[in-house]
Amino acid sequence: EIRQIVQNRLVECRIEANLTQKEVGDLVDKKPTTVASWEQGKTLPDIDTLYRLTKYYNKSLAYMFGEEE
Repeated sequence: EIRQIVQNRLVECRIEANLTQKEVGDLVDKKPTTVASWEQGKTLPDIDTLYRLTKYYNKSLAYMFGEEE
């Protein structure tokens, strides 16, 4: 399911960047609880936020949706 793929990629990218959920939230003007909700698969970030994260992590949107880089 796409939600699980995005969830896993968000966690992977955050850990790879050595960031906390609060730091990610600060980058995209969201609360740490919102970031946690994404990473738990409860919700997904809106497309604008996901795009901002891909630029920060130097990943493509396709990668976030399951494609390989």
